[in-house]
Amino acid sequence: MLSLRNMNNLGNSKFMAVFFAFILLLILSSVAQPVHANGSSPLVETQWVAEHVKNLKLVYVGFVGEKNRMQYEGKHIAGSAYLGMKDIMSAMTATPNQANFEKIMGQIGISNNSNVVLYSTPAANPFIPTVYWLMKYFGHDNVSIMNGSLDKWLREGRKTDGVPPKVNSGTYKAANTRNIMHADAAYVLNNLKNKGTVIVDTRGPDEYNGTKPIDYIKSKGHIPGSKNLNFYPTNRNNDGSYKSVAQLKAVYEAAGVTKDKEIIAYCESGPRAADSYFALKELLGYPNVKVYVGSWLEWGNDAKYPVEK
Repeated sequence: MLSLRNMNNLGNSKFMAVFFAFILLLILSSVAQPVHANGSSPLVETQWVAEHVKNLKLVYVGFVGEKNRMQYEGKHIAGSAYLGMKDIMSAMTATPNQANFEKIMGQIGISNNSNVVLYSTPAANPFIPTVYWLMKYFGHDNVSIMNGSLDKWLREGRKTDGVPPKVNSGTYKAANTRNIMHADAAYVLNNLKNKGTVIVDTRGPDEYNGTKPIDYIKSKGHIPGSKNLNFYPTNRNNDGSYKSVAQLKAVYEAAGVTKDKEIIAYCESGPRAADSYFALKELLGYPNVKVYVGSWLEWGNDAKYPVEK
């Protein structure tokens, strides 16, 4: 039989085990990704998509050039609608265009209740998170990005289709506008010296330093005080999939982009910044992340905004 002392020790051990399990649960819940109403996460894996495909609205997001449309027509996940880059950018304007957004959603058969999964090729196509950002901005919460995109789907030997689906277009009405996700030029200008705000330039180093010739933008360089974290090597693995939470946390915190700050991301016209928004907000859980959609295309073409090289 157990002695009273052993019973006490056993009770203490059980208490400590429960206590540490509770602490572990709190830690895990604090870093867990948000979950949508439909049970999906902002970032979903190919296996999850394959298991739930009948209940999803799959959207193949266009990239630069007509070649990408031809790739879609030749090989896509069965039932996927196609959303072209030009249509996307018609809504991704300095002040996001609600009428154009509603139009393109309706054209590809998305309703307010659709559970949308976005993908494409190449896997790191920044127009994928651009569509994600627009949908969240206009109040569509049930939207996810398929990690690794079509590239990973094909590597795993999963089935594809070469027949574009018949799309039943309809009327889409944006639920609401989340201005907390958006920054305009005036807001950025007013926060240049705000120690609680970090501005992240998601372009390449040659764009940031002003050494890349771009004839349609007058000024070369970057927004004063901004930190250069090129979206691809910062957020993505070599295969285009997103880096782990631990990897993302390490690189952003090392650059001073920390969770306690307000983060404003920009690039040339919004897509690359949207990718960093996704990494910071949805994968790392940063509470206050904005995209300056006008980005360098607006800032660098207006002499009233200061430029740094």
